[in-house]
Amino acid sequence: MSINNYSDKGFAIVELLVTIVTIGIIFSAFMTTFTTIQNINKKASDVQKANSLAFEKTQTYENKSFSSIPVFTPYGTLNEVEDFSSQIPSTVHPPRSGKVYVSTISPTLKQVIVWLEYGQGNAKQTIQYSNLIQRNGVGR
Repeated sequence: MSINNYSDKGFAIVELLVTIVTIGIIFSAFMTTFTTIQNINKKASDVQKANSLAFEKTQTYENKSFSSIPVFTPYGTLNEVEDFSSQIPSTVHPPRSGKVYVSTISPTLKQVIVWLEYGQGNAKQTIQYSNLIQRNGVGR
């Protein structure tokens, strides 16, 4: 009776298959995580760009003279004075819409609302700034 002595040099096919499957599982987990991080980064970038534009538009109206902001009657009605949708970067997820509304509250007080919206469905985001502008300055 002879006994075959196999040497333990090298890897068996089963060991190689287990290693390849393990590497495949780790790689797919890495790619899923990487894709998720890219999506989160894109959403954060969209929020930052949209928020920056809305805040910039708010400051533009804060720096205008009181008399250059339109007066609307009856008092308290909200009226669209500017559509800046074309200024929203094309990298922000469509559809994109940006508007400025003004409401005359009294002869010495106006409210400016900057409204920006982008995306659709569950990914829809809305950014809104509202300021009261008085005859002698800005109130928040």
